[in-house]
Amino acid sequence: MIYIPKPEIIDHKYLIKYFNHFKSLFNQKKPPKVLIAVSGGSDSILLLYLFLRFFENHKENIKIVHINHNIRTDSLKDEKFVRKIGKELDVETYSKHLDLNSRNKKDSLESWARNGRYKILEEFLVECKFDFILTGHHKNDQVETILKNISEKTGLFGLSGMKSINQKIVRPLLPFSKKELMSIIEKYDIPYINDASNDELNFKRNFIRKKVLNPWVEEDSEVLNAIYESGLHFSKYQESLIYFIEDFIKNNIIYDRNNHILIDKNKFGNIPDLARVMVIQILTNSLGRLRKFDFDDINNILSNDKVGNIYKSRFGYEILNDRDSFIIKKKNALKKHDDVEISIGEKFQFFDYEYVFKESKLNNNLSSNPNIEFIDQSKIKDKKLRLRLWKNGDCFRPLGMSGKQKISDYLINNKINQFEKLKQTVLLADDKIIWLCGHRIDERVKISNTTKKVLSISRFERTSL
Repeated sequence: MIYIPKPEIIDHKYLIKYFNHFKSLFNQKKPPKVLIAVSGGSDSILLLYLFLRFFENHKENIKIVHINHNIRTDSLKDEKFVRKIGKELDVETYSKHLDLNSRNKKDSLESWARNGRYKILEEFLVECKFDFILTGHHKNDQVETILKNISEKTGLFGLSGMKSINQKIVRPLLPFSKKELMSIIEKYDIPYINDASNDELNFKRNFIRKKVLNPWVEEDSEVLNAIYESGLHFSKYQESLIYFIEDFIKNNIIYDRNNHILIDKNKFGNIPDLARVMVIQILTNSLGRLRKFDFDDINNILSNDKVGNIYKSRFGYEILNDRDSFIIKKKNALKKHDDVEISIGEKFQFFDYEYVFKESKLNNNLSSNPNIEFIDQSKIKDKKLRLRLWKNGDCFRPLGMSGKQKISDYLINNKINQFEKLKQTVLLADDKIIWLCGHRIDERVKISNTTKKVLSISRFERTSL
């Protein structure tokens, strides 16, 4: 039977420096509500003990969450151990499971487990309406992370390692070494589980720990602190860079009517390569998450890529290299849209717009709004009206022109960007295009002196999709 000591067993003199640090993290009048991610290992167990002392009179503000990755044969044993700890210490405990079958084969087991773990924790945080997730990462973990990031070519942001506070994730033990944390564990015989997978060298982090960091520390006891302090310095450099880059964004970035982000190429070309990539990172919420190949791809499209090419980010954004600007938009799958048949007097939805077709009074029938047009109704009599996306080879006779023009040429001549081209809509009467929507009607359906009935066509941008 496992002996589980109460947190009160830890002498207060060992707690002062931890408590002072915790107070600096949680600058609040009342203790926050925290989920403590407890694997069962020494770091997370000690984190739980320390916070039970720190929140001595507010134990109800703590919940334990154990993530069962279902990777190892003894995963259930670990889960039972954590539940036993929670029961003995009178802390509400929850277990959440990862489904190994959901893993994308392109992802390493390590990254899949990490991403899945944080996703579940964040979802559960929202569900139980708590404030923060606490993890047991310490100084050694931070140094391992920095070395791992260097090996993966993560660039400047990888050199700062993990943040003590990253939105809702807090790492209270980050300034403290594994050695000093273990000294408390051992002094008070606090039980924990040794994860056998921590010795498997096929995991990069384990290899760095066993073959690089630990032998290095044995030779030079100061190297751990040196790398950790360097990470703090890099973090400050980043803050300074971000300050100036956000100022550039504020003064040089505009949004078009579709809420796409436009960056003027001339202005963008006057700042260094790294700064340009960081602008993209901030605008696409990928700051600190890019790898070397991401950096190279972005730098390529910003420097010498062909006009019209689109870079698709792993973080849900697309960047278009347009004529005079770079255009950034959220990536959304372009669903197949069937042709929509039109009846006069009714409303229809197609892509981002709602269309209205109705008979109108005969007047001067002029509109400066490209989304409102008037045509001679007699010229489409008994013809089937329909909306569809334009296709290569489509032609029409733009109003005011005597001859036909390919729609592709019209879009190029009018500098319509690739994003807009993908969802450009046309209105047809039978098989003839009578309106390039949002641009121009066909010459053959225009109002004339002989017009008796007018068809009004309007489209309105949908506010919710």
